[in-house]
Amino acid sequence: YYEREKLPVFAPPGVAFPIAWGINSVSSIAGGLHVLNLPEETKGRAEFLRWQAAAWLLFALFDPAYFGLRSPINAALVTFGYSAATVASLDVALRTMPDSRAALSLATTTAWLALANPVGVLQAVWNHDPFWDVGPWTYPPEVWLKRGGSEELGTIA
Repeated sequence: YYEREKLPVFAPPGVAFPIAWGINSVSSIAGGLHVLNLPEETKGRAEFLRWQAAAWLLFALFDPAYFGLRSPINAALVTFGYSAATVASLDVALRTMPDSRAALSLATTTAWLALANPVGVLQAVWNHDPFWDVGPWTYPPEVWLKRGGSEELGTIA
């Protein structure tokens, strides 16, 4: 479904997702275990774990929200929410705790989300969303369009 959509030229190929999320998940789990094993009275520990729980919930919701409902808008919203939970976790790790190991455990996820958010927003505005029955709101300039996706460019109805 993803690769049939109109995507920006910088969108990663579908095969990159399980690799990236395998790395991101292992790193996040390692960071979560590190924080979980800190003394309970550690400042920021509970808050970090709450934000990470929210991130994992959003991670679990992504596939049904996007692929199950065929909704690029849902994908963009869940990605944005996941990004907010990750940034909040980083803020707690760096400023409240401070714990460089906890912060570093989110480095690959943060880098991936820096790419995923603009891809998700552009995908949401460039494609029809069958779940919400809206869009596209605009069409991509040819130079921005990744080849291999939907080649149907036209006018906004």
